[in-house]
Amino acid sequence: MAQRLGSIDAVKIWWDERKLDGSVYFDESIAESIKQSAIMLCLVSPGYLESEYCQKELELFYNKAHHDHPGLKVGDRSRLLNVLLYKIPHKHWPPELEGTTGFPFYEADTEETEEDWGAPQDVKDPRFRELIYHLRDAIVNIIQRIQKYIDQPPPPPTFSIYFGEVADSLRPLRKRTIAELEKQGYKIIWDVPPPFEKAQHEKAVKEKIEESCLNVHLLDQYPGREIEGEQMVWYPQKQVELGLLSEKPQLIWVPTGTDIEVIEEEQYKTFIQELEIGKQWSKKIDFIRGEKSELTYQIMGLVEQLKKEQEQLNEKKLDAVTDTAVLLDTHWSDQPYAWKVGQALLDNGIKAYINPVEDDPRLNANTLEERISLVNKLIFFYGKVTWDWVKGRMTAALQSIVSNVYPVEEFIVFMVPPHKDPKDISLKQWVLKVNVIDESNTQQLDPKSLQQFIKSIKKQTA
Repeated sequence: MAQRLGSIDAVKIWWDERKLDGSVYFDESIAESIKQSAIMLCLVSPGYLESEYCQKELELFYNKAHHDHPGLKVGDRSRLLNVLLYKIPHKHWPPELEGTTGFPFYEADTEETEEDWGAPQDVKDPRFRELIYHLRDAIVNIIQRIQKYIDQPPPPPTFSIYFGEVADSLRPLRKRTIAELEKQGYKIIWDVPPPFEKAQHEKAVKEKIEESCLNVHLLDQYPGREIEGEQMVWYPQKQVELGLLSEKPQLIWVPTGTDIEVIEEEQYKTFIQELEIGKQWSKKIDFIRGEKSELTYQIMGLVEQLKKEQEQLNEKKLDAVTDTAVLLDTHWSDQPYAWKVGQALLDNGIKAYINPVEDDPRLNANTLEERISLVNKLIFFYGKVTWDWVKGRMTAALQSIVSNVYPVEEFIVFMVPPHKDPKDISLKQWVLKVNVIDESNTQQLDPKSLQQFIKSIKKQTA
């Protein structure tokens, strides 16, 4: 590898040099080393297939790579390399290695037999060196491909996750998990408390929960800090309770080895027991007992599941829309123009929603998100407000569309008085198509232009 890449430091190789048997714990240091690896070589043998330890390593890397950027595959190459020390039939391969061709490092009869798995290639045989060179070149090819992805800027956050407060025993795990999720492009909300006082704390938590697409709560046998001014009420528990009152999906995670029976605080003990048996399950809740090393991947797996469910819901909503539906997003000062456009749309059989907001473009965000799910086009009115205000609304809408996979096809910037130059609008790097309608040069909307605009919308939908 050093010769091929031109430097001894070009690639770092890691493997566990300890002698492992069934009594050895799969510790965090091994999990971290696997998570930091870009490529994994599996030396597949009968012993490898029988080793629970090796299967654990393979599963962890597979889950990690699957959610990485660029993913488990780089082009047509897998980051999992199947080095076959024996002629093991495909049906015996671990599921994570299915689909790979494998690198044969064995000597066996050419005849396909179920019983004869051959033996590892003799390292002194000239053929062994040829096989090594082939494997080396494959690794270098994958490294070069991965580097191209690393050099590209990471995608913007597409899914927001709220992390609840935790006991001190879980603080390192939460910190590490948040860092791993942020690397994958997720937006993480986690900084409550402060405030610490009961009423202010509850208000802040509710606001943060509403900003998120998923709530994650990490619990163990320790209840954490008590809420200021309250006895026997703890921040982690209270945040779970507030989460259960919302419509957001909840992931409640407890370490595998947590023994609920040894919890000293009776109230907290009862709370955990009721969560586990599902007594408070009135909404979408996932209660998981899991390994710390797998938490990040469990969260990402749940996110993918939620996205698929949202896609299915969006398809149903889109099927229910007659022809097309449009959301008109406007500031109060430009609302008269929005009403005229909205009425014209309704008169032509196009369903229209008007979403007026005040000076802060972040206000009315919940209503905006709810209505975005019902339409396939958004019209943003650009009149007496600044372009930055309009762009802020467009950015908030885009984030909601991407996070929830809403079926929106197009953004339209509808310019109304006072006069504006369309060239002053910056529309670079937008994910969705953006069209500009300039009606800013007259105090009254031109009926002919308005009809032409509506006709174009109906034509696109047909």
